[in-house]
Amino acid sequence: MVRFLIIDMHTLWLIGGVIALATAGALVFLRSLHHPSTTALGLHALALALGGAGLAAAGLAPDAAGSIVPAIADTMIAGSVMLACEAVRRLFGAAPRPALLIALLVVLVAGCLGFDTLRSDAAARIAYASVLVATVSSLTAVRIARARDPSAEPLRRLLVAAGFVNALVWLLRSGLAVDALGLPEARIDSADAVEVVAASLVVLLPALVTALILMTVHARMADELRALATTDPLTRLVSRRALFERGKPLVAAAHVDDRPLAAMMVDIDHFKRINDRWGHAVGDAVLRHCARQLRDGVREESLVARYGGEEFGLLVPLDRASDGFVAAERLRHRIANRPCQVGDARVSVTVSIGVAIAKPQQSLDQLLAEADRLLYEAKRGGRNRVGTADLPAGRADLALPVV
Repeated sequence: MVRFLIIDMHTLWLIGGVIALATAGALVFLRSLHHPSTTALGLHALALALGGAGLAAAGLAPDAAGSIVPAIADTMIAGSVMLACEAVRRLFGAAPRPALLIALLVVLVAGCLGFDTLRSDAAARIAYASVLVATVSSLTAVRIARARDPSAEPLRRLLVAAGFVNALVWLLRSGLAVDALGLPEARIDSADAVEVVAASLVVLLPALVTALILMTVHARMADELRALATTDPLTRLVSRRALFERGKPLVAAAHVDDRPLAAMMVDIDHFKRINDRWGHAVGDAVLRHCARQLRDGVREESLVARYGGEEFGLLVPLDRASDGFVAAERLRHRIANRPCQVGDARVSVTVSIGVAIAKPQQSLDQLLAEADRLLYEAKRGGRNRVGTADLPAGRADLALPVV
């Protein structure tokens, strides 16, 4: 081949090694920021440290024939890619396979360092290691392609592409090495464009994969923070903040479609007594129990939120405005007839409910305030009842069946 590009390959390897080692050090500190990704980030930091040491060794290796340093460096670089593949697998929820990983690393080390032919012939060694790495990288890309990550789906696709590109790069190195089989061993500082591209990608791909991994972790953290901001951690219902954010479009749609919408404020009766008698752990279980009954007792398109303390807020689409009282009564009966079982404790629970039907031009704040006022009328009327604007809170309930 005609040589037309001159480059110091030792410097390329050395720079790549320093960058990989620095990145590994940064990952060691960053891995604790996201607990679910700690193992994957730790494995990737180890892979970068191993690869960085291998690249640095390749850059500093003497040109003298018979030196074992290049063989060790090639083995470390190839092994680091296998570790990085395992890190990416773990990042996307794949089951740990330490036995398989160890077996692959043993095959790599035994082949590159255990056989005189591969240890002394750089071309044969690179061809052997490259085929192993390309196989592992391809299998990893296939595994990630089957995964799903709603938080970082575009990044997952990029990592799949990076896996296949990495496999092609290592196969390219293998082909170049095979092409050089039988030639005298020598360090050649001048390289053609294909060799430069292959070597550069071997150095740059780990940095690219690291960036994609960190972006994936960041996307997951952002998604989790959004969930924390909009989900009550105890009951797993939406939070009060989310009730107002998601409720305003529901109220607006109800006005536009002229469809009845009920706002319900639900309060657990004598909740302080439950805490005082049974303890806060049972009180938390009662909150979760009531949240589950409320969520399961209304239509799927309804919005059920923990409003604060022992109080819940609901927005329930209706077919007829008169259905609001009926729906609330059914929820009240559902909770009253299903005691909360916590270990040996069987705790009977009742709730009071205020129901308001959205009026034209009424805002969400006004609607919830009206439901809250009717809730306190129900509580003043004796608790364990439904308060509405049309039916007084003191009226006997309809004895509706539990649904």
